[in-house]
Amino acid sequence: MHALRTTIILGAFWLLVILTLGYFVHFRMKAQAETLSAQETKVREELVVDEELASQLPVVQAEMDKVRNLWVYRSKAIPKKETSHETYEYLDNILTKNKSTLNFDYIAAEVGDTAGVRSANYRTIGEAKFNDLYRFIWSMEHLPRYLRINSLQMTQSLNKDDEESDNSGDYWVRFELHFTALSADRPGFDEVQFTSMETEPVGSYDPFLPPIKPEIHVPPNTLGLPNVFESSLRAMTPNQIYILDQKSELKVLNLGDEVYLGRLVDILPDENRAVFLLDELEPPQTVSLKIAVKE
Repeated sequence: MHALRTTIILGAFWLLVILTLGYFVHFRMKAQAETLSAQETKVREELVVDEELASQLPVVQAEMDKVRNLWVYRSKAIPKKETSHETYEYLDNILTKNKSTLNFDYIAAEVGDTAGVRSANYRTIGEAKFNDLYRFIWSMEHLPRYLRINSLQMTQSLNKDDEESDNSGDYWVRFELHFTALSADRPGFDEVQFTSMETEPVGSYDPFLPPIKPEIHVPPNTLGLPNVFESSLRAMTPNQIYILDQKSELKVLNLGDEVYLGRLVDILPDENRAVFLLDELEPPQTVSLKIAVKE
């Protein structure tokens, strides 16, 4: 009788263990598997985008080299005299030649004179399709007359045509352009041998596409040091700090202690802040961690 009771108790115990494991495997691990699967899908999608951006990099670099050579070897002329009306006609001729959609208000600003070199400042505010604005700026930079562009501000202007068009160059943009027209009554300034540009402005540039950032190579964290980008500061004393690292492990650090890519260089209890110098990055960076204060 005693043996039978013991057998029943052991059987019930092992049945409970099996049911518990079954619940854990079926429900908890299933949820974890679904979460991991969703994360994997997201990472794969991001990798596809990164590969597409990387494939465009050689094209962008080649275009940059071509533009840089045109810029370095350009020749520019400065007229003996300059008036606001003549400069406006010069810009208008550029627009007429290119059959541009660009419209702008033309505002004359201050005029300066330094040792016989006259500088007249202008401001234009307008709207155009991006490719037309790009061609206009290109012409200002590459035609023989020297016009110094000081600043350009540009924002996308949403129109119905933008939604129907697949061509990024058809975006309408609002812009504000500041430039300076120079003139000087000096021998040789207006006598420049100029060769017309043979290369047309690129026609498929998308100003609203995020730039391709260079890949940053860092050494692997083989020692398992705290990564300040994935850690949180929990407490501190004047000489020590307590952080929860990327593995959710509590670590105690003293001044000068090593972290991934750098070391702890300052503890500021009055500011609830610790400062790290990551001198293994190029260029080195200073990163601060603060204790999160609940309001």
